[in-house]
Amino acid sequence: MNKEGIKTSSNYITKITTSTKDKIAETIENNAKEHWLAPTVENYVYGTTRALDFGDYWGTLDKKALWEHSVNKNADLFNYDELIEKDSKERERYLSFRDAAMFVNHNSHDPQLAIGLVFDATIIKSNYEDAHIVILFGVDRMKAASIARTLETYPTRIFTSMGCSIKSSICTCCGKQIVKDTDFCECLRFHRGNRFRGRKVAELLQKMSFYEQSIVTTPACSNAQVLDAVSNIIPGRILKVATEEFRNDADPIIRIMASINQSIKIASSVQEKKALINRLDALINKLETMMQVV
Repeated sequence: MNKEGIKTSSNYITKITTSTKDKIAETIENNAKEHWLAPTVENYVYGTTRALDFGDYWGTLDKKALWEHSVNKNADLFNYDELIEKDSKERERYLSFRDAAMFVNHNSHDPQLAIGLVFDATIIKSNYEDAHIVILFGVDRMKAASIARTLETYPTRIFTSMGCSIKSSICTCCGKQIVKDTDFCECLRFHRGNRFRGRKVAELLQKMSFYEQSIVTTPACSNAQVLDAVSNIIPGRILKVATEEFRNDADPIIRIMASINQSIKIASSVQEKKALINRLDALINKLETMMQVV
């Protein structure tokens, strides 16, 4: 089962520290091959966005147990207890955002269509009636130049929508457990998003895993809006390129290294190969120096 889905005070947004910068660089390096990212982190624009609203169906945060206000346009309910439940990696489920990529209009069937990555997520519960999750994300200028420019100029005009998978859900009206579509109760079949027998009918999502955040025109969560954006968070090292075929926009040193590698393959003599290998070693040493965190 799949589900789609102003600047605030600084405590609502992930702090950018040295360790966060290192995490951003490491995340991009680990995901570069899968997502075909640009070769350097300088090509990124970073933003924070309100990813989703959540409720307190079970009354864990407050005995008032408020949740109806957080039901989204798809009549889906993200709930506090389910978001902080531990997953198979022993982390709270909302932190699966750290594995997510950025896409446009939920076009996430192909990883190569990713325009960036999600780096971190923060759960905000200080305002009980406005509980939500904020994520830190990056958009690759080379993959989405227009979106990157808008983020830098008019960040709060951009809306986002999350994508997640779930293993089950329950009806907020009758409490029936839903594992597959054929399990839908009368409430969800005929009264989804409305009131039935005095209760709001929605699907309380369980065992979710977030795999994407998309730039969209109309989000399922009307509050899912970019909060702020910056373009000067630079971990200070060159990151590996995504493909073995080096593009024209790749870093000059990396392009030269690729060229030398090719020359070594076709060199006609041992002496020529040795000379090229020595040249390549010198470039590798220079690259390793540049990759050190500033």
